[in-house]
Amino acid sequence: LNIDDFDNVEDRRNFHLKLLDESINEDKGPIIVEHSTNNIEQIHSFIRIGNGSLGGKARGLAFANSVLANYDFKNQFPDVNIRIPNIIVISTTEFDEFMDLNQLWKVALSMKDNKKIEQKFIKSQLPPGLIKKLKGLLKKINYPLAIRSSSLLEDSQYKPLAGMYSTLMIPNSDRKFSNRFEQLSESIKRIYASTFYKEPKSLMDSVSKRYEEEKMAVIIMELIGKKHDEIFYPTFSGVCQSYNYYPVSHMKRNEGIAFLALGLGKTIADGEKTLRYSPKYPDILPQYYSVKSTINNSQNNFYALNLNKNIDVLKKGESKNLHKYNLDIAEKHGELTSVASVISNEDSIIRDSLKYKGIRVLTFSSIIKYELFPLNELLNTFIKQGENLIGCPFEIEFAVNINKKNKKSEFCLLQIKPMPIDNIEEKIENLKNKKSDDIFCSSNQVLGNGLYNDLEHIIYINLDNFKNEKTTLIAKKIGEYNNKLGSENPYLLIGPGRWGSSDPWLGIPVNWEQIANAKSIIEIGIDKLNPDPSFGSHFFQNLTSLRIGYFTISNKKYKVSIDWKWLKKQNHIYKSKYVNVIKLQNPLAIKIDGKNGHGVIMKSNKKTDADTMDENEASGI
Repeated sequence: LNIDDFDNVEDRRNFHLKLLDESINEDKGPIIVEHSTNNIEQIHSFIRIGNGSLGGKARGLAFANSVLANYDFKNQFPDVNIRIPNIIVISTTEFDEFMDLNQLWKVALSMKDNKKIEQKFIKSQLPPGLIKKLKGLLKKINYPLAIRSSSLLEDSQYKPLAGMYSTLMIPNSDRKFSNRFEQLSESIKRIYASTFYKEPKSLMDSVSKRYEEEKMAVIIMELIGKKHDEIFYPTFSGVCQSYNYYPVSHMKRNEGIAFLALGLGKTIADGEKTLRYSPKYPDILPQYYSVKSTINNSQNNFYALNLNKNIDVLKKGESKNLHKYNLDIAEKHGELTSVASVISNEDSIIRDSLKYKGIRVLTFSSIIKYELFPLNELLNTFIKQGENLIGCPFEIEFAVNINKKNKKSEFCLLQIKPMPIDNIEEKIENLKNKKSDDIFCSSNQVLGNGLYNDLEHIIYINLDNFKNEKTTLIAKKIGEYNNKLGSENPYLLIGPGRWGSSDPWLGIPVNWEQIANAKSIIEIGIDKLNPDPSFGSHFFQNLTSLRIGYFTISNKKYKVSIDWKWLKKQNHIYKSKYVNVIKLQNPLAIKIDGKNGHGVIMKSNKKTDADTMDENEASGI
């Protein structure tokens, strides 16, 4: 080290203190440390309160911690600090004690209004023993915190519930300790309350689970990012999946896919605009095939946590917990340098430098093209090694801080979990042999695998009347029809744009309760609405968990890939300006080849002699 490596003495002092901290953290102690008054003064990355279950999400983080401890990442990536955030897990025994102490079981299981459930829980008290432990730990913590759910069923391979429960960010910056603790306490109680919200209850109904079987652990996690003025966020966040449902060009499904976004990862989880790319083929960016498509598909704002201690970040719960900021704020902070390019005003060419005047677009070219940070190599390593360690396709969430030369950049694993994927090797009949007159819909971009034969209803959006500004109203109407049909009448759902998007201008912003009885979904691109699909969001995680067939049809093919004439001739039992409901005489037959991503929807599931013979041959009869 030279004196010139640091701007001032204070920077050098902080650097040496950081080296000391890292050497302490390198101690090869246990992965998970039980909380006690004896070890509260020591530095541990993973502390557990209570002797109950850690829950699905925390189990994944504990596994990630052990992987990083045993795999030689430090030697392979010496210039990157690869770690999980500092974590405290409140186990499910504390949840049970909280519920019993405040006599909440009966109320929580019977009440259907989310707001009333939330208010009841916030007014309740945490157990005295838990309060004492949390206060002791919080006094040692001086960074922003993410308070995350970790239920028993969350993030397991064959259960849904991804994104169903609350996650809250708190600044932890108030000078008064009592205010800091009050925010932490309220966050925990809000997450406990979310266990009993109507959305997870609807999903539990879908998989025939009893609500009282669900238990909630809570993760208190170091929020990864950097402080800029009065806001806090990482350079970028990401999701990486080892199995790519939608490969393009010469990509292969088992080579993985990643989603990147400036700032906090809510952008990805909510299905908003992100960069989707394969770490093995970083030059292939399907959504950026032209300058116009680059502008339309590029992220144009980002999420960050407001650190201003005078702002109550929990006042409106999870919906307003984080703030959205324009890209010029990130450029002012210097965070756009490594993730943005410019469409030059002079010649409309994309330039990988912010020196030009023009529209800023998030191409992440410095990262994935010029390898300012070894993200491609890191993700490819995880994809290659991960399935051997986990035993099935998996998904990771991460956050990255790009730092100056005198401080290592860091890659933080925020979550690791199995992907809920069907047996893609299952033998499916040759779909191409079907007669075109028998086919209602076909696509070569299909999510799912297998046969679905019980759908007698279709809910579809009337494209003749469709308007982008009416998508919120359309979502509400779909919810009404979903309730009218009930769980005994599963249906096929058809409409334009991204289903489940939080941005009503990108698609229909339905939540799971509004489409709880949908068993197959068709997403259509039309001239008015043709966004890039959002396959990294919580919506799609639940979709795969519930084995829902998902057909994607581009704006160039939607008129020929669906038999609209046949659809309009069917028996309409409900009609409105934007949404119609059909009752079919014969149930649909949906057939999906998950290995190749091909699928068809047959107008009837009546079997011909040829079909019966094919099935007999396949089963060895």
